[in-house]
Amino acid sequence: MVSEKIKQVLDEVQAQLKRDSKYIELVSTVEYLIELVEPSKRDMFKEALENAETIEDVNELIKALKLQIGAQGAKKYALMQQL
Repeated sequence: MVSEKIKQVLDEVQAQLKRDSKYIELVSTVEYLIELVEPSKRDMFKEALENAETIEDVNELIKALKLQIGAQGAKKYALMQQL
């Protein structure tokens, strides 16, 4: 039987791995979304990603990217309607 101390350490390691994998998944998502942003604004988002310190920061960045991509789509749609 595994001692309580070892079990506690293993639980902590597993929790950390879960947090790290979630962070990596979110960062990958942000990197993908940045590629959908118009080139003139990409550097701003890349800098924000580099400065993100927590999962919450990355989630906020995803929200901002969604808004930016949505605005780009709306602008493109409006321009197409004028033609």
